[in-house]
Amino acid sequence: MDAVELTNARTRLQRRRREILEASLRSVGAIDQLRRAERTAEAAEASQSEQLQYDLTQLGEVEQRELALIDAALARLDAGEYGICRDCGEAIGPGRLAALPFVLDCADCASRREEAARGERELKRPRRIMTPE
Repeated sequence: MDAVELTNARTRLQRRRREILEASLRSVGAIDQLRRAERTAEAAEASQSEQLQYDLTQLGEVEQRELALIDAALARLDAGEYGICRDCGEAIGPGRLAALPFVLDCADCASRREEAARGERELKRPRRIMTPE
C-alpha cells in the first residue's frame, strides 16, 4: 500500500471509531432515559422498555467488538503491518480493505479458514445412529 492508501485507511478507521463512540454515548443516554421511564410505566410498557434496553445493550457489545478490531487495525498501521495477511503474508486486496478496513486475512486465506471452521463444526455435530427396525 502506498502512503495515500494508508492515510485513507487510517482516516476511515478513525471516522468509524468516532461514529461508534458517539452512537455508544447516545445509547447510554437512551438506556438512562428508559430506566427513568420504567419507574412510572405500566407493566406492558415496562416489558417493552426492558426489551429495548436489552437490544441497546446487545448493540453495545457489537460496537465494543468492532472498536477492538478497529484499534487493532490502527496498531497494525502504526507498526507498518496494515494490509498484510496474517496467514500468508501477502497484501490484502484494496477492495477487501475498503469493505472491511480491519480485516486480518486476504480473501483466499479467509476462505480456507472458513472452510476449516466449517469442517470442525461438522466433526463436532452429533451423528444420528441408525438402528434397524
